[in-house]
Amino acid sequence: MIINWTEATALATTALVVTSGGAILYAGLQLRHEREYRAVANLEKQLTFFHSDKFREARRRLAVDRLAPDGTLVALNREDPPISAFEVLDFYEHLGLLLKKGHLHLYDIWHTFYEWVQPVYADMQPLFSDPASEWADHYSDLRTMVHAMDHIQRDRMKRRRTDAHMRLWSAERIADHYRYEIDANGDAALVRRLRVRAMRPAA
Repeated sequence: MIINWTEATALATTALVVTSGGAILYAGLQLRHEREYRAVANLEKQLTFFHSDKFREARRRLAVDRLAPDGTLVALNREDPPISAFEVLDFYEHLGLLLKKGHLHLYDIWHTFYEWVQPVYADMQPLFSDPASEWADHYSDLRTMVHAMDHIQRDRMKRRRTDAHMRLWSAERIADHYRYEIDANGDAALVRRLRVRAMRPAA
């Protein structure tokens, strides 16, 4: 039997290419699954911190600082913003950084944090939207993340044929968020005072 070495070599090369291609494809799938797993793990880690006593207290302090005694939103002093705002903003900026680095998925952040991020962002936006502000160069990853999440939110609301969440974040809606934060995070005495003052007739 005469062996055609040229043909045999060609077949071996083809087999090697197919095998290598399969290995590369498998490795790619493994890498993709690993990234998905890490993204979920990172999301769970951030969610755990979000619900931690430390961050719940930070959110409560911000809410208290942003509400007047009658429960309405106070005007933001861009020259002297509440210190409590920065701990909350820093966490949301960290989410934006993780998104930029590919450690979190945009949809997952929107699904988990959008309703919490958006009112604080809307309230604090004058700090970084004013070019004259000393914080104008801060929170760039947060701004990028919020704008991207807004696209998802608008698309969702269009498909549901409702504009309930498409309205601008008014001062009243932001105050509602902060009142909820106070209520949800355990300052029952302050909640009662806010409610009593809000029900009193104007002098």
